[in-house]
Amino acid sequence: MEDIAKVGLDNEMDLIIAHKRSMKLAELLGLSLSAQTSFATAVSEVARNTIENGKSGSLVLGVDGQKQSKQIQFIVAAIKNDKNAGNNMNGLEYAKKLVNKYSVLTTDSETFIELFFAVPHVVKMDAARRDEWRTFFRNEPSFSPYEEIKKQNERLQELSVRLQKSEAQYKTLTNSLPLMIFSLQPDGQLIYANDWLLRYTGESIEKLNATRWKQVVHKDDYDAFILFFNNKIAQDAANIKTQARIKHHISGEYLWHQISVSPFLNERGELQYWIGYLVDIHTQKVFEETLKDNFELKQVRDELKENQSKLEKYIGELNQSNFELQQFAFVASHDLQEPVRKLMLYSDYMLNRYTEHMDPKGIEYLKIIHSVSGRMRTLIQDLLAFSQINKSQIHFSQVNLNKVAGYALQDLQLAIEEKKAVIHIDPLPTVEGDESLLRQLFENLITNSLKYCSCDVPPEINISYRQVGDNHEITFKDNGIGFDEKYAPQIFKLFQRLHARDQYEGTGLGLAICLKIVEIHRGVIYATSSEGQGASFFITLPIRTS
Repeated sequence: MEDIAKVGLDNEMDLIIAHKRSMKLAELLGLSLSAQTSFATAVSEVARNTIENGKSGSLVLGVDGQKQSKQIQFIVAAIKNDKNAGNNMNGLEYAKKLVNKYSVLTTDSETFIELFFAVPHVVKMDAARRDEWRTFFRNEPSFSPYEEIKKQNERLQELSVRLQKSEAQYKTLTNSLPLMIFSLQPDGQLIYANDWLLRYTGESIEKLNATRWKQVVHKDDYDAFILFFNNKIAQDAANIKTQARIKHHISGEYLWHQISVSPFLNERGELQYWIGYLVDIHTQKVFEETLKDNFELKQVRDELKENQSKLEKYIGELNQSNFELQQFAFVASHDLQEPVRKLMLYSDYMLNRYTEHMDPKGIEYLKIIHSVSGRMRTLIQDLLAFSQINKSQIHFSQVNLNKVAGYALQDLQLAIEEKKAVIHIDPLPTVEGDESLLRQLFENLITNSLKYCSCDVPPEINISYRQVGDNHEITFKDNGIGFDEKYAPQIFKLFQRLHARDQYEGTGLGLAICLKIVEIHRGVIYATSSEGQGASFFITLPIRTS
């Protein structure tokens, strides 16, 4: 049977809807008025038994065009109810006199009754025609407020199913990324962990919560680690990070990981839960220790060779991991944009067309979906821009930074005029680099100063230059709100924010992109600041890159 329309059987109002839709489907199949009435009456009699038994049931209307010994087409009604609803078959006794055939199937929990009414002439029942009938019933005007409310409820249920599917896709996505991802309740209890984390630790979520991670965290790092997971941290922080050695359950080796968490807030700015990830930074740690102990390692050359071999192995693994992460970000950003666009489109459509039929809670949920979808779209676009900065595709040439600064000011003209900003630019040098990336560097730093300006003072940005030894040094200084300098090492990291999203827009990728561009040019970028006193960003580029 091909399903065309469905009706939930809960009360007498649903019986009217069932009769009406049965009549209409029979009419669409070209049956006479008397035949329509006979079929609808048979359906109503069986449906009435289901409703009177006091248990929820359902009616599915459809068509059956299968070829048997002769080509026979049927209009079909399938009624399902709870087996425990009772054995009253009075309705069926009357209905089977009105239809051509029927069937009754009983399982341990349910009873299915199918009524078949023959269509005396050949009707085209291809996929296009069946979709046309389904669309008709989906868009059929409601004949009563009850039916309209029922339709809206069914649509909300469909939306719930789609959201559940989206959650399943999120789990699939996090499991496909070579990264340990988790979620925490505000009190630090683990509520979700992807397969990478569970496989690495060899522990379940319940076991990690019960032992407070004591079995997997190195004893020397545990005190700092458990404070982090006990949520003894400022909940208004945009991003929080720590480092600890985590035990691999197969090798038994403790490897350094960076643990980073970001708060997920509702529309009122209230913390709902933390989203975090663990990144293997053992390679970097080994590298740092190698440099720190370089003098001593010279005296033990055999040990140095062994460490160098391990370092090369780790660097190779890190490069492969970085490549996979870039590929993932590019593919995921493209694939995720379409469902996000649809979420924004349909939630906006519901808000514009159907708010009068929904309660305030439903409207609030739809607004949350629409707002979160917009932020997700911006995040995806910034993530795509970050993933596309590929060192192998950079073409170095002599670039006049005066022209680069001019192009940046042209692109940001509207934002500069809106903020009434004043920008002073000293004569700048010609450097070896990629013009498009340097232009993006200038735009990102100017945009950052415009975004974090003081409310009552027009932004003023000074771009200056000097030569320091064998390097160019370009400085971007502003009179904005500044920041506590203890956060200076963190502001260039991915998704790092020092302010809540409702205070300043952004995704936390702008300065991370700046860092990546400067590193591609073999340079260094750092910042100095103090709260309320503006910020200065220093970029050092080698005069010669080769």
